[in-house]
Amino acid sequence: MISVLDLQRLAVEKESILPEHAAQAKEPIYGVLSSLKWWEDLIHDMEGWPGEVFYPVYEYLNDLTVRDGLEEYCEALQGMARTKLTSTLNRLDERYRAVTHEDGGAELARYWRPLSEGTETRWWWTRRPNHLPPGWVGGR
Repeated sequence: MISVLDLQRLAVEKESILPEHAAQAKEPIYGVLSSLKWWEDLIHDMEGWPGEVFYPVYEYLNDLTVRDGLEEYCEALQGMARTKLTSTLNRLDERYRAVTHEDGGAELARYWRPLSEGTETRWWWTRRPNHLPPGWVGGR
């Protein structure tokens, strides 16, 4: 089932690039497993943010859209694949909660229109990183 979702995602991604590049694309950038790795990498980076790591806010917003996609994959999967993905995602989400705190989306609403308009309510969007890295207006 994950392979089917990845093939569907690859087809979508190929539609938005030049044909010569599309012919070379073999794996989706935002496939199920690559998105899971992307989310894990963000959390790992956030666990080290108190240093001088430059991390622009718009990169962070992109990472949150990857989390959006993971939610859609969880909804699309069934059976054991869904159980395994959900379990892995839950463990990562707990780590994400540990490096963020709920602020109702106040910090990210400065950068993300759906939050400022009140149309974005998913919990990962309404949390603020505990430490803002260089590259954010409020960061060092």
